[in-house]
Amino acid sequence: MFHANNSFGIYHSYVRRVARETVLLSRKINDGSIPERIYKKIQWYMVEAVFMGEMLANLTEHKIKNGDRESLAYLGAIMALFDVMVDDFRLSRERIGMILEHTFYDSDRPVPGSKTAIEKVYFVFLSRLKATIETEQWSEISEHLNIIKLQMKSDEQYIADITEDNVTAITIGKGGVSTLICAAFLKQKSESFSKAVYQLGGFIQMMNDCQDIHKDTIAGIKTFVHFRKSFRDIFEKLDEQRRITFNLIKSLDYPDRGRSETLFNLNAMFIVISYKLRRYAEACNYTLDFKIIEEMERKKFRINPFSVHAITGCYKKIVSFDFENYNSIPEFRFE
Repeated sequence: MFHANNSFGIYHSYVRRVARETVLLSRKINDGSIPERIYKKIQWYMVEAVFMGEMLANLTEHKIKNGDRESLAYLGAIMALFDVMVDDFRLSRERIGMILEHTFYDSDRPVPGSKTAIEKVYFVFLSRLKATIETEQWSEISEHLNIIKLQMKSDEQYIADITEDNVTAITIGKGGVSTLICAAFLKQKSESFSKAVYQLGGFIQMMNDCQDIHKDTIAGIKTFVHFRKSFRDIFEKLDEQRRITFNLIKSLDYPDRGRSETLFNLNAMFIVISYKLRRYAEACNYTLDFKIIEEMERKKFRINPFSVHAITGCYKKIVSFDFENYNSIPEFRFE
């Protein structure tokens, strides 16, 4: 977790090395319309995809090959760029749909009429992905096309009167398809596995939404947290998804070691996110008011999960995790 969270950790070093030439080519294509933060986002998504692929491989006791690891990195880049085209560049749904269909059913060349640099960069990364991934794996990913289209709906989260049910569906869908894609290398076809992985992705997306409260509020993006009444309410909703996910993973027909280590790692993430949420509550005087949050300084929501203070607050809760009693709720102060 430290290496995945640290931009100088081994995961980031790996994806920088693997994608160096592709990134350099994409920078040459950039006409100035793609800000530096987009390249940072691509790198983070690449790291997350490799990290998730390794976690799922550990669950199923599958050994990931070096070629698979490289493909996972490029899958992360593609997911990042798709997110960017929808959320940052706000390309029309019609255009995004054309890119999506072209991605799976035509070629790795740009869609006819592609003029924007971000589209051209997308197809540069897609070309590299297709050069590294096995045909069978790419076919399995394409089977998730209908779920991938949920990403196209993420722009609905900017709509002021969007319902909680719609936000929940988008959240679980976006996270779920990301993990399903990362699982394409594992050759696991069971319905129970796919269901567990889908809910796992939703759980991780909800954890991301928790730590992005300030950023999303400023951007006008509605996530599940914006329908909650208090910080404890946010925590309890997140814990509800945790228990759904953990129940599904624990019931899978895999060796105890893989399941217990996976739940231990996921629980550690949950503890760290809950700790951050507790610190946010503290900064907000334990009152969840999004108008106040919008006006607060960003630094109030920058919490180092590996600081001495954070480790002190999380360590005991992490190491006391009980595989047989995983439904017990850790205590955090939110009021």
